[in-house]
Order: sequence, then C-alpha cells, then structure tokens
Amino acid sequence: MLRSLPVLPVAIWTLWYEKSRPFERQPARRRAASRILLLVLVMAFAVAVLGIGLNWLYDPNRVI
Repeated sequence: MLRSLPVLPVAIWTLWYEKSRPFERQPARRRAASRILLLVLVMAFAVAVLGIGLNWLYDPNRVI
C-alpha cells in the first residue's frame, strides 16, 4: 500500500485540477462521486501494479 502513495498526488491533480477536468459538464454530486470513484480505481490499480508487481520482481516464488 505504501508503494502506491506517490501516485496519489498525481491522481488528485489529474481528477480535480487538470485543465481538461473530466466530468466538468455533470451535476456537482455526480461529478464528485465520479472523481472519488476514479481516484479509488487509480489507487487500486497502483496498489496492484506497484505492490504485487514489485513484490514479484523481488521474490517471484513468494508472491503466489
């Protein structure tokens, strides 16, 4: 989990402050819910890739 923390600021920047702001035309509640859901999905992907992937690189026999 800690290996994915560097991804968090980039994900927040992309979903809330990027000029192309996804979901900008949606109502406020839907926009907030969509951004939170995407943030959770991005962090889950980061945990999967960085956590499981890096553990497999360091010790492939122990991961599975």
